[in-house]
Amino acid sequence: MALVELIYVSTVTAPLSDEQLIELSRYCKSTNQLMGISGMLLYDGHHFMQVIEGEREHVERLYKKIQQDSRHSGVAALIVNDIARRNFARWSMGVIDLSKHASYRKVKNLRPHRRLPLSYKLLKSFRDHEMEFDERVRKSFG
Repeated sequence: MALVELIYVSTVTAPLSDEQLIELSRYCKSTNQLMGISGMLLYDGHHFMQVIEGEREHVERLYKKIQQDSRHSGVAALIVNDIARRNFARWSMGVIDLSKHASYRKVKNLRPHRRLPLSYKLLKSFRDHEMEFDERVRKSFG
């Protein structure tokens, strides 16, 4: 079974309340468990960045569904890579709201003792607001 990771960014159409974010997290976790998907979703109040890991067919199917979700627009894949192993194997979908201080620390302390995979570096760049978003992003996969 060949694994891939897909990392995308998007712009939220309206800010999510704490309750909406909790509901999104619950839905993602239950759906992803059934599909064998793992990953991490970061939310900063304006954008999402998500890492999705799993079998290519399942990741492609989920990404197409994500592109149709009305909670965000400008969904753009940054990276689609083959991976030897999952970086978020314990997370059917971790969701971190970067505006919450305690959750911010979770991202900071993921794996400081090891060389970080690219997905971690991108999540860190997103967290630290080191990325600029072009509203004319292309919608692509693979």
